Amino acid sequence: MKLISIIRRFYRHKAEAEFARCILSAEQAQYQKMAEMYETLSALRHDFKYYLKKIDELLQTGDIEKTKLYLTEIKKQIPESGLHYYCTDHAINALLTSYAKNCEEFKIEYNVRIVLPQTFSIPRYDICIILCNLLENALEACKKLEKGREIDLAIKTDGQRMAIRVKNSFDGVNNENHNLKSVRAVAERYGGHISMEQTESIFTIYVMVNV
Repeated sequence: MKLISIIRRFYRHKAEAEFARCILSAEQAQYQKMAEMYETLSALRHDFKYYLKKIDELLQTGDIEKTKLYLTEIKKQIPESGLHYYCTDHAINALLTSYAKNCEEFKIEYNVRIVLPQTFSIPRYDICIILCNLLENALEACKKLEKGREIDLAIKTDGQRMAIRVKNSFDGVNNENHNLKSVRAVAERYGGHISMEQTESIFTIYVMVNV
């Protein structure tokens, strides 16, 4: 019994370390994006009075076309947010946003549809471990392809069960690596299971857990 207890503690610490790695990486990426936006918006705010003065001068001349062109140039300087809001849970949203940035970098189409219950009994870090490993596995598979890269994530709850599905394009070679073994371990801890299916070019994994 003592050996079993030691093994359980080992895997729990390993899972917590994995969670920390995923979330810290995600939080850092999101913080950096917010810092870049703040810097740009601060510069625009500093020049705001100048912009208003210039617009007023153009309107005084009655030249509507020049005013429109000037407004268009100002609009180009306002950055797109680049921040995504997939759900209200901060940790999960940060993780999903981090992978959105990775997918953009490697030209991978990234689709997310997520509906979380207001409360659930599974610790956030275990949900994040599942998502981190699934998305990491999908990302690595897509990076091997020259074209047709796509990751599709869907999460929904039905009563006391949460269903997570990740579908991604891949090269047809499937090995249940460390990422999927970690997912299986977490799912089974909460009375759930995983299942997989594949075609020549699409790999899909389903995870079901009790919440």
